[in-house]
Amino acid sequence: MNMPALPLKSAILYILCLVASPLVQAQWQGKVYESFQDAAVTASGNPILSPWCGGINSVQINHADINNDGKNDLVLYDQNNDLIKTFINTGSSGQMKYTYDPMYAANFPYIHNYMLLRDYNCDGVPDLYQKGLYGVAVWKGYYQNNELKFTFFKDLFFPGTNGPVNVYVQPGDIPTIADMDNDGDLDIMSFEVLGAQLIYYKNMRVEDGLPCDSIKMVEFDNCWGKFFQNINRTVVTGVSCKGIAASNKKSRHTGNCILHIDMEGDGDLDFVGGNVSFNDAQVLYNNGSDIVLVQDSTYNHNGHILQMPSWPSPFHIDIDNDGEKDLLFSSHNDNLTSANYNAVAWYKNYGTSTAPNYIYEHDSLLTPDMIDVGTYSYPTFFDYDKDGKKDLFIGTEGYLDNNTLVQKAKLAYYKNTSVSGTVSFELITKDFLNLSSKNYKGIFPTFGDATGDGIDDLVLGNVDGYIALYKNFATANTLTPNFMWSTDSIPGIDVGKYSTPVVFDFDQDGKTDLLIGNQLGKLAYYRDTSSTSQKKLSLLTVSLGNFLAGATGSFYGYCAPFIGKMDNTGKDFLLIGNIDGTIARYDTFINNYNDFSRIDSNYSLIQVPNRSVPAVADLDGDGKYEMVVGNKMGGLHYYKQVLNMDVSVRNVEPTAYKVDYYPNPTDDILYLRFVNDPGKVNAQLTLADLSGRVLRSETFAASHIHSFDVKGMAPGVYIARLHIGGQVISQKVIKK
Repeated sequence: MNMPALPLKSAILYILCLVASPLVQAQWQGKVYESFQDAAVTASGNPILSPWCGGINSVQINHADINNDGKNDLVLYDQNNDLIKTFINTGSSGQMKYTYDPMYAANFPYIHNYMLLRDYNCDGVPDLYQKGLYGVAVWKGYYQNNELKFTFFKDLFFPGTNGPVNVYVQPGDIPTIADMDNDGDLDIMSFEVLGAQLIYYKNMRVEDGLPCDSIKMVEFDNCWGKFFQNINRTVVTGVSCKGIAASNKKSRHTGNCILHIDMEGDGDLDFVGGNVSFNDAQVLYNNGSDIVLVQDSTYNHNGHILQMPSWPSPFHIDIDNDGEKDLLFSSHNDNLTSANYNAVAWYKNYGTSTAPNYIYEHDSLLTPDMIDVGTYSYPTFFDYDKDGKKDLFIGTEGYLDNNTLVQKAKLAYYKNTSVSGTVSFELITKDFLNLSSKNYKGIFPTFGDATGDGIDDLVLGNVDGYIALYKNFATANTLTPNFMWSTDSIPGIDVGKYSTPVVFDFDQDGKTDLLIGNQLGKLAYYRDTSSTSQKKLSLLTVSLGNFLAGATGSFYGYCAPFIGKMDNTGKDFLLIGNIDGTIARYDTFINNYNDFSRIDSNYSLIQVPNRSVPAVADLDGDGKYEMVVGNKMGGLHYYKQVLNMDVSVRNVEPTAYKVDYYPNPTDDILYLRFVNDPGKVNAQLTLADLSGRVLRSETFAASHIHSFDVKGMAPGVYIARLHIGGQVISQKVIKK
C-alpha cells in the first residue's frame, strides 16, 4: 500500500491547516443510501453501458483481465483525483463494449502518479508498476476467487557508486515499461531529473540467468536515442550527450508521458511522447541501434494531428477487441483547460502488430457510454412532461472544445421512464432550450416558482454568482412548461461566485423563497417578502444556518444545497454538497435562521470526487428515494435508499465522544486518546485515502489510549474515522 510522499512545503501546509482540529465531530445514522448501477439509461434507443461511473476527465488507460474470464478489461486510473475505475469487457471479437463494475477497484493498492499493468514474472497475470516511494514500485498480481489482486514485491534500485540508487521517474511523469531489447524481461525508460535526456534502465534478469520472478536493474544508457530535449517540440538529435543536461539547465523540458512501441513494424521500439508544454504528441523513430535520427514533432502530420488541450499521455491497448493494439491518448492534466468530454483520442490500428497503421477515429472514446456533461455536474429533478415522474436535468460548468479551448455550458434533459421498482431514463437532449447559445459561465439548475404566479420556473445559477430566470408561461403546473428567457440576472441577487440555487418555501408562509449556496461555503436566504402578486425577494441572511460547507482547512466550500424529503420520515431535510465530495445533512428549524442542527457529517458515507452536488427524489414511485450526486468529472453517481428511517432516530444528541491523535504527523505509531471516558464499548478505526477508499480497519475495545502501528504505511495524508456508539468522528492524519 503506497501513499504519496508529500513535498516539505505541502506537508507543512497540511499540518498547519488540516490537522489542528477534527474534520467533524457529529453523529452518523448509518448508510441510509448505498451505491447501485442498476438504473438503466438509453440514448437514441441504445443502452448506455456505464451511466453511473461518475464521468472521466484525465485518465491513464490499462488493459488487464481483472475477473479471470480470459478477456482484457478496462482499468482507468485518474492520477489527479486518486481514483481507479474498473470496467468489465462484455464485448465480443471486434466489438468495443465495457460495463462499469466498481467492485474490482477495491483490489488495487493506493496508486501515486502513474499505474502501468505489465507482466514482469512470466506467469500470464498482470502485475502493477507505480511510482511508490522512490520512483518505481512493483506489485505482484495474483487471482483470488477469480479477482485480480496485488501484493507488494519491491521498489526498484540499481547499483551506484555509493550504494543502491532508485530507478528515477520525474514526479508527475509516466515512464515506459517495455522489453526494450527483446530478451523476454521488462526494462524501464524515463527522463532524468532535468528532463533533457532519456535514461534506459535495463533489466538483467535474463542476462544473469535469474528466475522469472526476479528483477535486477542497471543504468544501461543515460542518453537513449542520442537526443536532447529542450523547450521545443523538436528534439536535438545526433548529440554526444556528455554534459548536455547540466549545460542546458535553463532550456530543459520536464513533464513527460512516454511510450515505446514499434511504430514502423521494423522490429525495434520507437518513442511516442506527450509533454506538459504542448497539446500534441511527438514520435521519435529508432534507427535500429537505439539512435534517433528521424522525428515527427506533431503526430500525425500525415493525417489527423492530435489536439489534446493539455499534456497528452499515450497508451497502447486493443480497445476494440479486434486482436490488434490501438494507440490512445488522454489528457494528463485535469483543469479548466484540459479535455473534459472529448477526453480520449483513438487511433485505430488498421494494420497488424508487425505492420501497424494507426488511423484517427475520434476523441470522444468511452464518454458516450457514460452520463458525462464535461466538467462539474449539477443535477436536479423536475417533472417536465407532467407524467407524474420526476425527470433528470444536469447542468455543468462546460464542455471544452479541444480545438478552440472554449467551454460551452449546456443543460442535459433525461426523461424518467421508470416503472415501480425499476428506475430508468432516456436521454432527450444534451442542450435543453439551446442554452449553450447563451454562453453562460456554468449552468447550475433548479426549478420552482420564482415569479410569484404559482407556476414552476427554470432558475439557473452560474460561476459569476448571479441567478438567471426562464419564466414558465404555461397556465398551470399540470401542463408541459413553456420556458422563456426573462433575465440573466435577477435584480438584487449576487452571492459572489458559484451560485447554486434551490427554490423552497422555507418559512412556510405559502410563498417560495430562494436559497443559494456559494463558493465560500455559505447559504444565502432570499425571502419572498411580497405583499402583492409582484414577487419580491429580499436578502434575509448571507449565512443561513450559520454553517460553512467544505473540509476543515479549505478556503472554499462550494455549498451545493438540496432541500426536501429523502426518507420515509416524511420530513424535509437539507443536504449540502461541498468541495471534499461528501454530503452533510441538517435538520431545519423554521424561524431559527442562525443555527441548523447537523444530523450527519458524512451522510451515508457518500464520497465522490470534488464538488459533490446532491439531488433526491422517489423516481419510480415505490415509496423509497433515490439520489444522484454530481462531481468534478461531470458524471453522476447513483444511490438508492436501503434503510428505513424511524422518526425517533433523527433527534440524536450531539457527539459525546471526543478524541485526538498524536503525534500527528507520525513516523510509525499513531496514538488515539479519548478526551473523556468512552465507557465499555467497542470501537472501529478505519484509515482511508483522500478519495474515500478504506485501506485499513481495526476493531478494539475502547479505553483511554490506543496505539496503532502505521510504520508499514507509505507517507501521505489519511482520513481516520472512528466509529463508536453509532457515531463517526473523522480527522486527517499524516504519515511521515
